[in-house]
Amino acid sequence: MTGHGEAGGVPGQEHSGMNGRPGQEQGGSASGGNPRFAGPPWSPSAGEAWVRVPFGAEPKHSRRRRRPVLFGIIALLLLGAAFTGGRLLGEHSPLGGPVLAVAEVTGLIVDSEKTVAFLDALREDEAVRGVLVRINSPGGAVGPSQEIFAAVKRLAQSRPVVASLGAVAASGGYYVALGAREIVSGPSTLTGSIGVKMQLPNVEGLMRTLGVSEKTLSTGKLKDAGNVARAMTPEEEAYLDGLLADLYEEFVRTVAAERRLSPEAARNIADGRAVTGRRALELGLVDAVGDAADALARLQTLCGLENGMYKLVRGPEKDDGWVERLFGAALDRAVNARATAALPEFSYR
Repeated sequence: MTGHGEAGGVPGQEHSGMNGRPGQEQGGSASGGNPRFAGPPWSPSAGEAWVRVPFGAEPKHSRRRRRPVLFGIIALLLLGAAFTGGRLLGEHSPLGGPVLAVAEVTGLIVDSEKTVAFLDALREDEAVRGVLVRINSPGGAVGPSQEIFAAVKRLAQSRPVVASLGAVAASGGYYVALGAREIVSGPSTLTGSIGVKMQLPNVEGLMRTLGVSEKTLSTGKLKDAGNVARAMTPEEEAYLDGLLADLYEEFVRTVAAERRLSPEAARNIADGRAVTGRRALELGLVDAVGDAADALARLQTLCGLENGMYKLVRGPEKDDGWVERLFGAALDRAVNARATAALPEFSYR
């Protein structure tokens, strides 16, 4: 221990060395006296003098030198807390290491850009060992659902990907899950609902009551199909039915291929019905029944990270404006309620 750390005795007391002990010689070895008060192995040069620092005013680094054991213990405690927190929370990001990611697909699927970008970024990051796709969605638009499914499937070709189904993962939500290597559903998750629908309002009567009329010019007799201001013709209805049939066949083929079912078995399931997670397991639509923690544990096993030592990241990030932050939750509930109106709803009360 260096002597200047002991400086700063009683004011007015003479000091013959850095140890601050009156009458104590400096420069000797520990054998010449009490080693606790032995001075440093050097002495001030000619014209130099030891400076006495008032007690409590010494630099912080000197305090660390005086208490190396204490600071070492504190460092070990902080390091242990980081590792313990990592095991409990699934992350110890300050230390780096392997990464698991959670990609969230929530609400009505109307856009795929951010989710696809996040999944593709995970695929390009070599530190990411596996991905949990957490789905809580009643479905949505066909195109975005297909794009997210394709991104999940690309990711699953390079590393383990497990889909975890929340309260509802129906129609387009289930379509997204098909891209994962394994699907884990909650026992009471509403899933399945394999099918396609098109919903068009008809405001012809309302417009007539209000005295409003509309005239549309088009280049073909089917170009105006689906106009809500007039009744649909039989030919238009047949045309739109054909579009639905094409989209439906694509959905059935994807289910059969990804779940290793025969086309007949997939078609028997794909009548639009929603099923619980337990029934989905019986039908071969999912691989296991469990909650998000079970799905994460399965992902850890597939990645060889059963000890829980990894960094956990979530995405995609939301950059909602102030209107969305204030009213986003209410809007999401309204949209989801409208989207799930055709599904039975059960509650524990």
